[in-house]
Amino acid sequence: MSDDEPLLRVEGLEKEYAAADGLLDRLFGSGRTVTAVDGVDLEVREGETLGLVGESGCGKSSLARSLLRLTEPTAGTVSYRGTDLTALSRSELRAVRTNVQYVPQNPGASLNPRLTVRDIVGEPLEVHDVVPPSERDARVRDLLETVGLAPGHAERYPHEFSGGQQQRLAIARALAVEPEFVVWDEPVSSLDVSVQAQILNLLADLQDEFGLSYLFIAHDLSVVAHVAERVAVMYLGKIVDVGPTEAVFDDPSHPYTAALRSAIPEPDPRWEGDRIVLEGTVPAPSDCPSGCRFHTRCPRVLSPAEYDLASDTVRAIRRLRKRLADAGNGLESVLAAPTTDENVPAAIRDEFDIPPELEDDDAERVLADALESVATGEIDDGRARLASAFATPCETDRPRLEPVGGDGDRSIACHRFDDAYADHLPNDSETRTSER
Repeated sequence: MSDDEPLLRVEGLEKEYAAADGLLDRLFGSGRTVTAVDGVDLEVREGETLGLVGESGCGKSSLARSLLRLTEPTAGTVSYRGTDLTALSRSELRAVRTNVQYVPQNPGASLNPRLTVRDIVGEPLEVHDVVPPSERDARVRDLLETVGLAPGHAERYPHEFSGGQQQRLAIARALAVEPEFVVWDEPVSSLDVSVQAQILNLLADLQDEFGLSYLFIAHDLSVVAHVAERVAVMYLGKIVDVGPTEAVFDDPSHPYTAALRSAIPEPDPRWEGDRIVLEGTVPAPSDCPSGCRFHTRCPRVLSPAEYDLASDTVRAIRRLRKRLADAGNGLESVLAAPTTDENVPAAIRDEFDIPPELEDDDAERVLADALESVATGEIDDGRARLASAFATPCETDRPRLEPVGGDGDRSIACHRFDDAYADHLPNDSETRTSER
């Protein structure tokens, strides 16, 4: 492996699961397909920690398990020191497992309650024949001391330990085979803050002592900021932002990264930043949105090129379009509360925070006609008019992960950073000057 070659390179990795709705679907294979990981590219360099962040359900654990072949990936390649792990046989992969290890989210569930700590930590020593049988007990005691436990703990059972101690046992078991690369899947999410700090400091000490490389998975950006040199942000199975930790945190240019960053509590009482609250919830992986997967919740969605609209206006119309898409054929399904106002279009504008008159005359005419259709009960016509006139590239075109800035260390998947969509930027002066 050359000096500039990453320790681990992931290219086009995909993982799909079959989701059967019932017995007949399972029998005849006619169920839906859930795409948990969709074309992910990643690199982990020797000696570094790459943080992987995102909301629960975005595919982080599926990515981790797929790249280590704990579950078989559907497509893509994973190269470790130049060797494609996806092409290895079972016996060849078993030999590599001494170099790459995985620590699951819930260490307590991964520790066999019927075995003592001696057996749990000693099992990988036996399976991979790391040390002679006569030296295994001493090796187990050394590992326990390395992770901050007493050698006498070897005779205890998992249920006799606290959550933090169980995490230390999982760490000791992973270190038993002397790996080079470890995947930590939410290693501190279930621990209280004081114990989190202890475990994070332990992982940092172990990395320095043994020269380890980490993929560190978390949904808490403040934790990742403490341990990672680089950060990758994941949303609905795709990487949307990746770069040096300082750059990602100081300049969270991707709207999803900005929302995650704003959720980190600030200890400074003078901080006057705004919390970004995303609309709705993460869509189901079995029904991913078209185009940019984040567009259904994005606070900075692009405007149709034909109109000159502000970001708030674009989002307000998007909320109306979504309500109409989910609505039935009656006006009561559009408005949250019945209205006695004879001017139904005005009531709709008020409920969805749409300005009384749009700043773009052409857009105003289309909107007014669509609202009039809705008001007269022609829901389908109003829905079609809005969908045709106010569709944005975010709904139709999938963004690519492209380098931004001059050094090439930062890549973002967002149309706002693609010159081809410059005409679609909303008319907010701050947006237009800061995005590019």
